[in-house]
This record gives sequence, C-alpha cells and structure tokens, in this order.
Amino acid sequence: MSIQFTQGRLKPLALAVAVGSAIVCQSAAAQERAFSLPEQSLATSVAEISRQGQIQLLYDKSQLNGLRAPALSGNYSPQTALQKILIGSGLELVSENGVFVIRQQNLNQGTLVLPETQVSGLVQNHPATDVMSAPQYVTAEEISQKNTGDGNITDLMKTNPAVQFANNDSNSMNQGEIKPSRVSIHGSSSYQNAYRLDGVSFNNDFDPADSGLGETSTRLSSSDQGIYIDSRLIDSMTVYDNNIPVEFGGFTGGTVEVNSRRWQGENSAHAYYRLTRSGWNNLFHDSTQGIDTTKNDTSNPARFQNRYDKNDFGGWFELGVSENSGLVFSASRRSSTIPMTVTGGEAFVLENNQVEPITTDSGKKNQRRTSDNYFLKYSLDLSDKSSLDLSANYANYDSRLFSSSISNSGYDSTHNGLGFTAVFKHQLDLGQLEVTANTQDLKDDRKNDQKYSLTIRAFDKNWNMIERNSGGLGDLESKQKTHGLKTVMRFNSQEDALGLTHKPTLGAEVNYTKGTYVRDQDYFRYTYTGDIINNDLYDGYLSNVTRFKKGSYSADYTNYAIFLDDSIQYGKLNLRPGVRLDRDDFVNRTNIAPRLSGTYDVFGDGATQLIAGANRYYGRSMLTYALYGAQNDGMQNCLGYGKDFACSLNPDNNNWDNKKDYEGIDSLKTPYNDELTLALQQEILSTTWRLQYVHREGYDEVRTRTKYDTRDADKRSIRMYDNGGRSSHDTVTLSVKNSQPWEWADASHVMNASFTWQQTESNTPKDAGYNSFDPANKVNLNKVWYDGKVIDASKLPSTSFNSPIKLNLELTSVWDEYDVTWYNRLQWWGARSQAVRYDNSYYSDPEVGQLRKYTKQNFASKYTWDTRLGWKPDFAHGFGFSVEVNNILNNKNIADRFMFEDRVLKSYDPGRQFWLQVNYDL
Repeated sequence: MSIQFTQGRLKPLALAVAVGSAIVCQSAAAQERAFSLPEQSLATSVAEISRQGQIQLLYDKSQLNGLRAPALSGNYSPQTALQKILIGSGLELVSENGVFVIRQQNLNQGTLVLPETQVSGLVQNHPATDVMSAPQYVTAEEISQKNTGDGNITDLMKTNPAVQFANNDSNSMNQGEIKPSRVSIHGSSSYQNAYRLDGVSFNNDFDPADSGLGETSTRLSSSDQGIYIDSRLIDSMTVYDNNIPVEFGGFTGGTVEVNSRRWQGENSAHAYYRLTRSGWNNLFHDSTQGIDTTKNDTSNPARFQNRYDKNDFGGWFELGVSENSGLVFSASRRSSTIPMTVTGGEAFVLENNQVEPITTDSGKKNQRRTSDNYFLKYSLDLSDKSSLDLSANYANYDSRLFSSSISNSGYDSTHNGLGFTAVFKHQLDLGQLEVTANTQDLKDDRKNDQKYSLTIRAFDKNWNMIERNSGGLGDLESKQKTHGLKTVMRFNSQEDALGLTHKPTLGAEVNYTKGTYVRDQDYFRYTYTGDIINNDLYDGYLSNVTRFKKGSYSADYTNYAIFLDDSIQYGKLNLRPGVRLDRDDFVNRTNIAPRLSGTYDVFGDGATQLIAGANRYYGRSMLTYALYGAQNDGMQNCLGYGKDFACSLNPDNNNWDNKKDYEGIDSLKTPYNDELTLALQQEILSTTWRLQYVHREGYDEVRTRTKYDTRDADKRSIRMYDNGGRSSHDTVTLSVKNSQPWEWADASHVMNASFTWQQTESNTPKDAGYNSFDPANKVNLNKVWYDGKVIDASKLPSTSFNSPIKLNLELTSVWDEYDVTWYNRLQWWGARSQAVRYDNSYYSDPEVGQLRKYTKQNFASKYTWDTRLGWKPDFAHGFGFSVEVNNILNNKNIADRFMFEDRVLKSYDPGRQFWLQVNYDL
C-alpha cells in the first residue's frame, strides 16, 4: 500500500499510486519479481514498484517531485528495486516498525543494504529498455512538459531523428488547420506507417497521401490516421523505426504504438484549456503574393489563411469502481475558426429546370475545424495473475469549407472513428498470455450545400468572355470496417542444456477489413454557353454535362499473420531472431519477413554495446486498389453542339459517353523494405551515446501508369496499378541523452540530442500517393531528366520529406523549490537540394523517349528555438499555468516552393507563435 507522510504525520492522499489488493509485510518485499520500467519520473516508478510488489510503503510525494528514476529491467525483490531507483536521488529506503519508508538520506540511521540478486540480461518487453530497437518513448509526464502544438501524436515526433515531415503541411499560410501532419520514417511513404492504439491499428486504408484539402468529385481528402488522437490524453507513445520486433507488421516505414491511460487504483481528475490566435503568430508570406483568402478555389479551398482562432480544452478522470477495478474517462475538443473573404457577386443556379441569376454578398465568412476525442476504459484485476481491460474510443473531425469565389460552394467534411477493444492478460507458469479483440468503424463523409455544379461561359455586350460558377463537388461517403483478434504468448526466461537463455514470443492475428464507397445520388456538372446581358443569360444552351452515377461499391479482404521470435542470451551476446508470415486474400500472396537483431556487450558491464540487424518489413494493402475503379466507373459525359444539338437537363434524353479511366490491377504484390542496421552504444559518465546507421531498400511499391501505348482518345488516359515503385534510403544518427538528471542551479535537467544525416531516392513522389498519375501515355517511367541530364528514376532525390541534415536538442529543467518547469527545443536543418517539377514539363531523349523533367531547387539552412514555461505553485491548490512559444527568435525560414497562377511562390514556416494554457489537477 502506498501512503504518504509529511513532517512525521501520516496521511493518505487521493493522488497516491495504485494500492495492491492485499497489504503485506516485509516478507513480500523479499520475493523476487520481474520488473521492466522505463526511465521516467521517480514518483511513477516508486508507485509502480509498490503496486507490483504489493508492499506497504510510506512517503512524502512532494520529495519525489522533479526527480527522475533510471530504467530498471530484471528480477528483483520490491525492496531491492526501490533501492536501485533511489540511488543518487538523495532519498533512502528504511524499515520502521515493519513498514517501508522513503525519506531524506541520513547515513546515521541504518540505511538498508542491497541484497544480492540475479539480473536477467535479456531484452525486456518494455520499449524503454529495448536496446536493439531503441525506439522513441514518450510518457504522459513528458508530454505535459513539451510544446505540443495542435496536440496530434505526430507533434511529438518533431525531434525523432528517423522522422521527416512533409515540406508544406504546416506553413504560415495554413496555420488554422488542426489535422495531423504527414510523416515519413526512414524515407518510406507516410501512409505506409502503422498506427496502433493499445495494439489495434487505426490506419486509414483509403488513399491518404494528399491531406492538403485538395478534393475532387471522385475522392475525399483524408489522412494517414483513421482517428485523430489527442496526445495530451494518452499514457505513452512509442515510435519503432529500426530492428522492429516481429509482433509489428503492416508497414514499410515504422510503427507508432499509442497506449491509453489505465486506472491505477486512485481517484483523480485533470483538466486543461489552451488557446492561440493568429494575432499571436507572425505569418510570413511571399512578397509577390500576400496571404489572400479570395484566391482559395474549389481545388484547394483553404490554401491561404491569414486569420484564425484556436481553442483546445479537455481532461480526464480516474474512478475506482471496486477494490480491484476502476474507470478512466477522457475527452477533449480542439477547434479552429478561420475567417475568409468571399468575393460574392453575380452567379446562376438551376430552378424549375431554368437557369436563374442570383446575387451573393461579399465580406467575411468563417471556415471551421473541430476535432473531438472521447475515451472510456474499464480495468479489472481478476486476480493477482489476470487482468481485463475493456475500452471504447470515439474521435470525430468536422470541417466546414467553401471556395471564396464560387457561390453556394460550401460543404461539410467529417472524418470519424468508433472502436471497441478488449485486452485479457494472464500470467501462466510459462509466461504471460495476452489476447486482444477489437472492432472499429471509420468513416469519411462530404455533404454539399448545392448538390450540383453549374458553370456559365458567355460573352458580355463588349464581347468579353465571362465565367460564373456555383455549387460544389458532390456528396460522397467512404467507410472502413475492421474486426480483429490477436493472441500473443510472452514466455518467461528459460535456460537450455547448452547454457543459452531463451525468452520466446509467439503470436498470431487475423483481421477482416471491408471498405465501402457510396454516392447516394447522381451528381451533375453542368456547363452553359451563351450571352450575358444585364446578368441574364440569352441564347444559352447546355453545352456539356458530366454525370457521376449513384451507387455503393464494396471490397473486403482478410489478413492473417503468425510471428515468432526468441531473445537468446549467451554470455555477452544477445540475439533476437524472428520471422513473421502475413497473407491476405486480396493480393493472394504469402509474405515471409525474416528479422534478426542482436547486441554484443563488449566488456560485459553494459557500458559498451554493438548492435546490428537485418530485417524485412511488408507494407499494407490499400482499399483504394479495389475501389478506385468504382470511384470513376460511373463517370459519363454529354457534349452538346449549338442550340439544335444541346444536352438536356433530363438525363434520359442524353447520349452519354462513358469515360472510365481505369482497368484494374496487374497481379499486385505487397510492397516491402529490406533494412540493414549497425550501431554502437556507449555509456559515458551519466550519459548514453549512440551512433547508428540504417539502410533501407524499397521494392514493389505501388504506383499507377497508363495501360495502353496509343493515341486513341478512349484509351490513352486509362490507368492501372503496378509494382514499379522503387526507393533507397540511408540514415546516420549520433544521439546522446543523460541517463540520470543533472543537478545544477537548484534544478534537475534532462537532455536529449541528436545529429542526423539522411538521403532518400525514389522513382515515385512520396507526397503524392500511389494514385499519382502522369496522363502522357508515352512517358518512360524508368528514367527522368534531372538537373541537365538523364538519370534512373530510382535515383531521383525525394520531392518532399527531404531535409538531409538535422540537429535536435531538447532540455527539460525542473525547479522544485519554485514549482517551475522549463522546456527548450532547438532544431537546425542544413541546406538542401530538392527535385521540383513546377510546370509538369517533359524532355524528349532520342534514346529513351519522353521523360518527366525535373530541375534542382536549392534551399538554405534554417533553425528554430521553441520553448515552454510551466508554473504550478502549491498555493494555487492544483492550478497550473504555462506559456508555449514556437520559433521564439521569429526566424523567416522557407518551407517550400509551389506553383500558383503561373508563378513559383515561396511558402514559409510560421514565425513566432504563442500558446497559453491553464490546467487543474484534483
């Protein structure tokens, strides 16, 4: 039992960490248990050891504030485990009248001596102790100290050396957005990362590469993530990017594992409110083109945003239901209001089968973004060996968009997900059995104010061509339903006859996925031609109609996987061989992914370790492979010639020309990456240094191409999927972090730094997705023209996610005496050269034919300094305050260049930005 005391008087606290189901005496403290704890706050480690060890423990929690505990891995008695994490803290563990007490160290009062114990040198399950993979691991406490921006989980990856962000996802022109940014891990496509919540995937398997709000009549703009999780509500996040265990599959980049909060045996409540405004942010822009919201069109209705207001609020509470069960409920809302200037004026609509003029007002009109998160988990400790967690999560993202220059163009887009998960864990004599069952529904939906699009092209009295537009892109809906079952057996360590120690993991999973694409009514695009006099259409006729027929189309597949690995220790050598077998009934292939990683403890003391690995990772099957044909198969055209041969508003009277542009899949394979890694890790004083090299080769990446080499107008634009994508990536990283907090200036300091060099080459644009298509039917996709010469397309530098050199430095400082926390993040990006194709031009080579033409664009180096200052004084009774400042030096850094109105413009990173927050802990 964990109880706290102050100045010799005992008192139970509501915020004491979980109580064991039985209070035992020192005999329990002598029994060895397997502990696997990450580096984290001392208070958290103390509470967890007390809970697992079921020992009676008294302490003053205020003495632990701001102190860090080292990672702890191995078999210890709870007494020994506590003593180990207290080393260097100035605190000690003593026994008073049969009760363990943590107090200020006093060498005159019989400090307990560490008993001898056997420590397992095998890799433990906890990510913070996995030396082979060395994933990024972020706890809830660390999240509360960092600059979290919009609160997406990708915001926590900004200093991960393996992660690259899309060049233009977050720039000064679109700061009103709250969607997660796209990330590439070791050069892979952003949609080929695996996102998991409590072991369950929340990936979006519809084409998610374009998240820039560029929508069309046949597809919805979405995201890599099927659920936009609020990072401030989670317990921890782990990012695996190399030497990834076989338990994880369905990616060629990396795995992002998010863990939700679990009831810890206490009642508590926590709340926060954050806000920022465009007036608190310096928005840089190209001097030749201001941030003009009237320039937003249907293809990109939110490209320019010069004003916004953002408000975030949320919280969670933990409530005990019985002695051995409890609830955690969390909720949050993130919202943004983005005022736009609408031009208004004259336009036309259809009323009673007639073209009628309308006039719309000019002025300000708000676009909106709202992201809601709700999570409920019920945790039950069935016995000292079994537990059951039942959870439900719902996330909804809603946006209101419109084109500033087109009448009645407004539409509502929603992106939501609902999931249910059950996790059962049972400790057997052989090890721990874990069973996870889940069901999940994801949905993207677009609803337009005007259900059709109308364009009027006519001449005025001065014979000037005038164009008037109204309407939107049509109603659409896509749904993704998933059911899954996963079983994992994590065996205890056991020694064989040869003296080898084994710790195997065996598992299997099955997942059923169904995607549905729905257009609930025919959508029409009408074009009228005529003369306009005094805003009336004369001699007009319906010159063109495009119809997208209503319908519902579905595709499904089942994925099966089995996996096995074994952590083998022999002396100084640890090996983790493993294999994963995946098969789905869509591509009908069995994919075998061998994985091998290992460490060698050079001197046997854990201070110097060599790490190496050779692994294969297979990616995901995408629902769009099967549904793309359905999305476009319903497209029909009617072309009218003059008033005598005009099209009709009655679709039954038209001669429709089917315009299918897709003819299937050519024996698709699953894309995969082969990886080689080599690393050296060294402990120096109280710091851990790691020098690491990762090489990736990407094969069978899916892309689209023209199917026929012909000038036939009916065939030249028809596309198909193939596995012609190819990429290569290299990363070299030197990282350092302190394994124990540094104490100076009356504060504790935790540092994490890295210096990274990366290079990515690919023959397919990583920011465009597998539906990226070049309609020129004679293009040689295996070669490109780049910077004055013809090269292999696979050697083309990446067009995004392409900063070659990056320096990250994080420093968190805590002054317990003043209840102050100060977080600083310094980032520097080296100069880069980028392959660009602003005008979609081609180059004709006499030997290899027509090629895509790219030029080299140089970008200067840049740096930013972000900071967050938090204050939670004792006299505020649980209230805390913080100010977050991004780009504190207000550097004007170029993010990217893009084509707009036949000009190449620069986009910039945001300038100095302020966030304010107030929070309350009860």
